[in-house]
Amino acid sequence: MLKIYAFPLSLPSNKVRYVANYMGLDYEYVLVNLMAGEHMKEEHLKLHPAGKVPVIDDEGTVLFESGSIIKYLAQKHGSPLYPDGLKERADVDTWTDFVTIHVNNGVNRVFFNRVLAPVVGVEVDDRSVTDGLSFLDRFLPVVEKQLSESQYLAGDNLTLADFNLLSVLDPAEAAQIDLSPYPNITKWRSRLQNEEFYTRCHKSYADALQSAA
Repeated sequence: MLKIYAFPLSLPSNKVRYVANYMGLDYEYVLVNLMAGEHMKEEHLKLHPAGKVPVIDDEGTVLFESGSIIKYLAQKHGSPLYPDGLKERADVDTWTDFVTIHVNNGVNRVFFNRVLAPVVGVEVDDRSVTDGLSFLDRFLPVVEKQLSESQYLAGDNLTLADFNLLSVLDPAEAAQIDLSPYPNITKWRSRLQNEEFYTRCHKSYADALQSAA
């Protein structure tokens, strides 16, 4: 059976679970408690040499890095989430990379300093927060425009690019990132957050964060 090693507050972990849930895959969820340092134990380091999550063990095929994992799962099971067409697949990769490089960079800076740094006792870097918000002000309008022209991020069909964006934006409320200026993103996000693949993981990321506190 497929095993997914994950932690509920890990955005990449949730991305993998969203995709697996949507595809209806039968899997064992293996909790790796980052708060307790389980990711740095020898047992886990054999799966991920950097001691991170997510990791999958698909009956002996061990993979890490969420982007690679979801592509593997989609291709193995012939899912249209990662379409076969050259242009269609390139569109999915383009929007996945855009969100990962630009939007995720901004969200991570804000989320870490506003939410995680106080918890782990790290000094808050106000400049990093300012830079993160600046990145979001620049790059979220690009996503907003794309979602004004198509139902989903890479076109009119749900793809891996949507699951990537969904996981990246998950901590918006917890990090006090205001998405109200982006009505198309807000509508798209609300629709997906009400789907079973999402609610099987958590009602909201803020709830998951509160449960872990």
